[in-house]
Amino acid sequence: MYNPEKFAAVEDNFIHIHGALVRDLGRIVKGDESLFFGSFPRFSRILEAHTQLEEELFFPALEARAPGSTLSTEVPHREIEDHLAQLVEWSEPGPGPDFAKVKERLILFQRELECHLVEERRVVMPAMMENFSAEELWALDGRIMEFCSPEFMEEMMPWWFVHMDLEGRVAVGGNMVASVDAGFVPVLAQWISDGLEAGAWLELVARVPGLGAGSTRIEVAVAH
Repeated sequence: MYNPEKFAAVEDNFIHIHGALVRDLGRIVKGDESLFFGSFPRFSRILEAHTQLEEELFFPALEARAPGSTLSTEVPHREIEDHLAQLVEWSEPGPGPDFAKVKERLILFQRELECHLVEERRVVMPAMMENFSAEELWALDGRIMEFCSPEFMEEMMPWWFVHMDLEGRVAVGGNMVASVDAGFVPVLAQWISDGLEAGAWLELVARVPGLGAGSTRIEVAVAH
C-alpha cells in the first residue's frame, strides 16, 4: 500500500538525486570537449558521494532487515565505479585519448548509469519503504550529513536544484523546510530558486510557503 510519508522520506535519494545525475550527464554527453573538462569532475564527485551513501548507509541498513535486497546492485556498482574512474582520469589535465573516444565511452557510461538507477528505483526504493517505518527512514536520511563535508554540500546543493524541474523542487523543498533550522531557510531558498523565472518561484513558494521565510526573492518577484 502506498504510504506518502514513507515515499517522501526516500524520494530525495532515489528519485531526485537520480534525476539530477541523469540530466547533468545528458548535458555533458551532448556538449563539446570544453564542457566535458569543465563539468565532468564535479559530476563525478557527486556521483561518487551518492554511491558512498548507498553503500555505507542505506544498503547496509536494508540488508540487515531484508538480506539480499541490494544484491542486484553489487555488480553494476562495481562496473560503474570502474568506468567512472576511467572517465575521471581522462578528464584530468594532461595527455589523454582523442575526444571521440571519450565521447563514445561517455555514451556507454550514460546507458549503464541510467539502467542502474532505474533498477534501484524499481527494487531498492520499494524495499526500503517495505522494511522501515517512516520515522526510521527519516532517521536514516538525517544521517546523510555524517558522510558529507560542509564544503561538499555547498557544491552539491546548488548543482542539485539547477538540475531539477519545478515538481522536484517542490518535493525536495517541502522535505527540507520541514527538517532544517529556520535560520537556514534563506540559504535554502537561494539555492532552490536558482535558474527559476519569477513566476515559477512564486508558484514554488505558494506550494511550499516555508521557503518564503526570510527570503527577498519573493518580494523581488512580486515587484516585477
